Amino acid sequence: MKHRIAILLSLAMMSAGLAEAGPYTASSRAERWEFSLQTRYAWSQTIDTGRGTKVDFEDDLGWGFGFGYNVTEQLNVGFAFAWRSLHYTATGASATDPTDTWTYGNVLDTSTFGLTGDYTFGLGRFSPYLAGNLGWMLVNTNIVGDVDVGCWYDPFLGYVCTGYTSTYGTDAFTYGLGLGLRVDLSPAAFLRLGWNHNWNDLDAMDSNDLLRVDLGFLM
Repeated sequence: MKHRIAILLSLAMMSAGLAEAGPYTASSRAERWEFSLQTRYAWSQTIDTGRGTKVDFEDDLGWGFGFGYNVTEQLNVGFAFAWRSLHYTATGASATDPTDTWTYGNVLDTSTFGLTGDYTFGLGRFSPYLAGNLGWMLVNTNIVGDVDVGCWYDPFLGYVCTGYTSTYGTDAFTYGLGLGLRVDLSPAAFLRLGWNHNWNDLDAMDSNDLLRVDLGFLM
């Protein structure tokens, strides 16, 4: 956890140092594209799923990238893709006896893609912003399900059989809102620091909070 927070703080301090270096000239954002490299830090979380079962998620630093178009000087619409791997400990329970429980650990892989929108209040070097997102989440529990075997004839290897292991997963609708501060490092580069709250159409993880740090470039 300390290592992941240190990465976020290092990015923020490095960007702040760039912002202080040299005179600042306001940039014109309207009708320009921008690209951003993104981080998403999620705190540890325990979710009680009922009937004696629960999931403990560890804290995690996720990554992503986004493309956006500045419709005006303050309004940006775009697309973003993000992914995370969350270590978790789960407690399962017998269907007939809730007191008969067992515990196991694994890694939950999630990826999210969707539409984004940011509105910046002001055009100065330091400007607060309001963000929104609307998209789809893919979840892989990495719990082994069925094992399938396929066979075929290869011109070099002859008769070949290969096994394929499927894992349990799901997908869900997701949307969220966020608040933060945009810092223009130069007329062509910027930093976003903020907080996001997402709602997910999943029983086991219906919402989550994220600390957001993005480094972007105007094109």
